[in-house]
Amino acid sequence: MPPNFLDANGQPPRWLAPCLAALVALTPFAIDTYLPAIPAMARTLGVEVAVVQHSVSSYLLGFAVGQIFGGPLSDRLGRILIGTIGLAIFIASTALILFTNNAELLVALRFCQAVGGGFATVICGAIVRDLYHGRDAARIMSMIATMMLIAPMVAPVIGATLLSFGDWHAIFIFLLVYGVLMMVLVRGILPETVSKFRRARRQRESRTTLFRNYGQIFRSPRALGFLFGQALVSGCMFIYITTAPFVFMERFGVSSANFPLMFGSCVLGLAVMMQLNIRLLKVFEPRQILLAGMTMLTLACALLLVSTLYFGENQTLLAWMMPLVMAMGSIGIIAPNSAACYLEFFPKISGTANALYGASLFISGGLLGGLVNGIHTGTLVPIAAGMLCCAGAALAMAVFVARARLPIEIEGRH
Repeated sequence: MPPNFLDANGQPPRWLAPCLAALVALTPFAIDTYLPAIPAMARTLGVEVAVVQHSVSSYLLGFAVGQIFGGPLSDRLGRILIGTIGLAIFIASTALILFTNNAELLVALRFCQAVGGGFATVICGAIVRDLYHGRDAARIMSMIATMMLIAPMVAPVIGATLLSFGDWHAIFIFLLVYGVLMMVLVRGILPETVSKFRRARRQRESRTTLFRNYGQIFRSPRALGFLFGQALVSGCMFIYITTAPFVFMERFGVSSANFPLMFGSCVLGLAVMMQLNIRLLKVFEPRQILLAGMTMLTLACALLLVSTLYFGENQTLLAWMMPLVMAMGSIGIIAPNSAACYLEFFPKISGTANALYGASLFISGGLLGGLVNGIHTGTLVPIAAGMLCCAGAALAMAVFVARARLPIEIEGRH
């Protein structure tokens, strides 16, 4: 780490959190900005819309792969080098997408683009763990997550605006420029938080050690409790995201113009609770806030299901929205504290640990969200029931596996 990086009190500068948030925002921008352009892309490529939508799934898969491989490599080779490689892949793939003329190539290039994005963004959580611990780590995670909420909200607006001035290529030109700006950020501003000594020692280790560290994580039951608990919470959120168009526009008749308002109300709830979390961390430990958040999530999902079963076809939008906003808001105090508690177990392999954490959220969230979407019955019952199952299982993980009521310090450090 550069000696002039820390301030007079030996603390990282305040601008680090927004810089890391900007880098993490690469993925929501890459996914959400081009969603309004999918029909136009399908027409240009001469295929059905569903074929182009495969590029969304390929991006999610590629992002998980990029994180799984990029995390351990960043522990071995350094955060900045892996971030640079990832952004180079992202930029090159984005440039090639501008010249693609068939859907199959688009899907493949989106996968490559996502691998690069996974490499680039996995270093963010690792840098936080390298520089911060305990409450400070949870506080920075909350700040990053709060700023990260801006990206999914503004990305579709950016995409639609760019479409009004040109075709879908304009969106990928925007992503190309954003990727170049992030390259400047990584190469010129972010610090290398893995010392030369630590990198040299890692590089002398056998290459099998690179992924043996994953075995170390799976031998830590308490850490897995935090990991799988958050994965289930992610599943609860993905169920909401994947079913939102049906719920709002088909079931409750919300217009497409008002849909972003309904969808964004839950995002606003998340943002408010994340700000509250920063203040709660001045008084409580992350694990204590985590338990309170998971309890709140479970109660909210139970209210959602009870309301759905009680009112049936007569359920109003307000009766659905009140517990839903409460449920999504509670994730604002769960997610940053889950990450901080989980990463606390692995100070020496934080890149590997963060990679598994990030990949598990996308994989489990996508699978659980897709499962509920697949058993869709045309009513709200499977949605509410699925969210309650995820929330209840997450709370059980936190209480009985992670043992979040006990201080983390009693566990042996890895």
